[in-house]
Amino acid sequence: MAIWDKSIDRRDFLKTAAGAAAAFAAASILPRPGSTAPRDIETTAIKFSEMEKLSPTEMAKRSPLREYGYNWLMDKANGLQDETVKKVVLEGLKSPKPLILKKYPDKASKEACRKALLAAGYIKEENTIDQIFPEVKNKLNFWDAAGAGWGGHHAYPCGLITHVATDLQTGLSLIENYEQFFGYSMNRELLTEAVLLHDLTKPWILQWTSDHKCLPEIKIAGTGCHHIQQVADCMYRGLRPDVVVAVAVSHDHAGWLSEEKKPVGYIKAAAIIAGKDPIKEGYLAPDGETLPLPRRPESFLVHLGDHDFVLTSGISSWTQEYLKKVALSDYGLTKADLDSSKFYNLRNYVYSQASDMHLYQILVDQGYDAFRQTVLDIVIPG
Repeated sequence: MAIWDKSIDRRDFLKTAAGAAAAFAAASILPRPGSTAPRDIETTAIKFSEMEKLSPTEMAKRSPLREYGYNWLMDKANGLQDETVKKVVLEGLKSPKPLILKKYPDKASKEACRKALLAAGYIKEENTIDQIFPEVKNKLNFWDAAGAGWGGHHAYPCGLITHVATDLQTGLSLIENYEQFFGYSMNRELLTEAVLLHDLTKPWILQWTSDHKCLPEIKIAGTGCHHIQQVADCMYRGLRPDVVVAVAVSHDHAGWLSEEKKPVGYIKAAAIIAGKDPIKEGYLAPDGETLPLPRRPESFLVHLGDHDFVLTSGISSWTQEYLKKVALSDYGLTKADLDSSKFYNLRNYVYSQASDMHLYQILVDQGYDAFRQTVLDIVIPG
């Protein structure tokens, strides 16, 4: 069963594949000539009853998206020139570790941090230390992690790989655009560092739960906890100020003062956690009201690259609604099952194998019947 063959026209291929009977077979993902698409990656269709037994980690291991995307990111990481940043990134890609927990080894220290964040107005009274510093219950992996909280963009096993890889490719392409049309040569190294760093805390903050969803995530300073913890991690590890700032800006830009207050707030909140003075360390301008001046443009491109979620969040939820129809009609699930691990497993597996983006393309270009058949080719009822 070939799910995604880039060596031929996708529409022609998928018209053929959509009509094929669901059976166990190899899925080959081949590149167009001269492309950098994944080559000779194979997967195998699976029965629904067997798929239900898989953990998110086991699903990621079977994913044709994982190996290529992960290797691509590792290649970019190994090419970094700053050895300190390179070491942090490679560690995060191989075996993420919330180093900040060394600063908060017990409940008392964590509670002191919670109170400091509360006093500064960055969290709510009901937010707990377990939400700010989730317990690490299982081995953390970058390659099987979700790209966002449950229901968000790339929220499936190995989704973090596809998210970060897309962000980085987008950012690097934007640099080429500005060079081509403005003669403005930006720092590729800084952009690559920031993108590779910016979501390394997601495997920790968004750990998979027993029902195959992700841990719920609170907001700190108005944004996801993972973001503030990642900025704090960069500070705590002593990374360069320009790197810290570029990571901080990934969620919101500094193009005008009303918006700049957001990343300034992220930096101040992260500095509380990391135990740093954001002005003294050079993360903010001397008045503490803006980013360091003049503002580096690379951070804006990190932010634009991270805007992948604008498209992918919608596509994830839209695709899911059609997948629910297939679950009810072909897999014997009930409406009650749609809010249970039975459906979550199906969603996670199908998304991790073909991606919600690719499934949505089939839906848009070929219609529901082709979409349904593609799902049935990936997970065989029974």
